[in-house]
Amino acid sequence: MKMEKRRKSLHRFVIFFSILFSGVRGLRNVSIDIPLAVAAGTTVNMSCRYDLESDNLYTVKWYKGPEFFRYIPKEMPPIRVFGELGNKVLQNRSGAHHVVLKNLQPNHTGKYRCEVSGDSPSFNTIMVSAYMYVANLPKSDPQVRVEKIRYAIGDTVRGNCTVPSGNPPANVTWTVNGVPVNSSFMMNVTDKIIDNQQLMTIAGLDFEIIPDSFNNGRLHIICHANVFHLYKKQADVELIEERPRLASVLGTRESSYIGGATKRFDGWYMFNAAAITLLLRNFR
Repeated sequence: MKMEKRRKSLHRFVIFFSILFSGVRGLRNVSIDIPLAVAAGTTVNMSCRYDLESDNLYTVKWYKGPEFFRYIPKEMPPIRVFGELGNKVLQNRSGAHHVVLKNLQPNHTGKYRCEVSGDSPSFNTIMVSAYMYVANLPKSDPQVRVEKIRYAIGDTVRGNCTVPSGNPPANVTWTVNGVPVNSSFMMNVTDKIIDNQQLMTIAGLDFEIIPDSFNNGRLHIICHANVFHLYKKQADVELIEERPRLASVLGTRESSYIGGATKRFDGWYMFNAAAITLLLRNFR
């Protein structure tokens, strides 16, 4: 009995190492390729790539939570779909390596998983996943508002940039003469459009003008708004440097030059009139 057990153990040992070193390999290098983000209403091609090596394919399954797509080459037809997301599958363009979904909406945002299984005897199974966002993009460009157009050194520029509603909300950054500037505040305002909750983005700007702020008397402010790589817009405004001028006691800045010229003319006239009078007296 002991000899028989030893023989069986040795046989298993030999089989194990024969498989290990015989070069028999199976399913490996499974990867998923889906976009990070897409616009609502678009059609998306998702890929699941793998190397079966010596295995045969048993099944490919796709999940977003529950399973929504299955491909089994031994069955006829080989494709089956499930649930609401299964109704989005373009079956004539889907198969062993691809699943194509149409008219995706923001509620289809989430984690997608691809599960690949080799056939018997191994039935090796590997699952991979990736996250995809489906975005409702803003319908128009951002807008910038500031308190005034002319600013002097020491003034504070206050303004805001408003980006129309979207889901997810837009990310906003500022540049002043090409230099990044932090937002003074950032808030998202809920805007209900039909049955969808969307968010309007408002970003504030608040900074003090210093001597180096202006470039040739100009200050170029740009609001940059983006939603992933799908929406990249900007709005800008150009401010003008208001340089100090000598004020006139006779009026406003606009009249100071004219008033000063008149005063100088009157002084010249009065001086010359007195000189003429004096010359006439001496002449007599």
